[in-house]
Amino acid sequence: MTHTSRFLSTVALVAPLLVAVPASAQSGLDPVDLRGRRVIIVAPDADDPRIELTRAALGFWNRTLSEVGVDIRLREASLVVASPGVRAIETFARFVAQRGGRIPKGSSGPQPPPELKEVGGDVVVLLSRQPLLPFAWPLVGSPDYFVVIRAPEPRRTGDLRVLRNIIAHELGHTLGLTHHRASFTLMCGPCSAIAAADDTLEWLPLTDIDLERLQTLHAPR
Repeated sequence: MTHTSRFLSTVALVAPLLVAVPASAQSGLDPVDLRGRRVIIVAPDADDPRIELTRAALGFWNRTLSEVGVDIRLREASLVVASPGVRAIETFARFVAQRGGRIPKGSSGPQPPPELKEVGGDVVVLLSRQPLLPFAWPLVGSPDYFVVIRAPEPRRTGDLRVLRNIIAHELGHTLGLTHHRASFTLMCGPCSAIAAADDTLEWLPLTDIDLERLQTLHAPR
């Protein structure tokens, strides 16, 4: 299933060798854990504020997964900065975002460029330069999910807090969660930008259905 963000703000979202920065230990996962899903963050520059927002979202999900008693984790495998190949990846992101859920998924849908495949990992998170609709798009092979996060809107008050929840929302789709109609929860569709920007909330909440689905999908082997 294709998953696109439906926060009610203006949800504008954003080559030869990859320039990779060693991953931090933000996810708190032992690198030899075979149930760790490798997350590659692709950023336009090293001081992009969305990098830390993405790491915070990874931490949120790993704490949540631990609390519900499953052993899968999201591990930051590498940070790719200013890759020459990002132009082709951005073009693919724009193609998918403009068509939303109106194109086939998987092997019958539009195929990612070689530059995206070369990034590797299980989940690639593109911190886009573009005002695109955020989404989590399923692929065939490696990576198996392409997550795109829109560019920040500096003039919109609280936008980084909104983005923080958007990133967590899209990562939730890579774990198998789907949309529901509770607009003041993390996996909402549509969502409340007012709630997402609320600085009294650490994160928009998950529902009991979300937590039960995580336990069902990722029960310990």
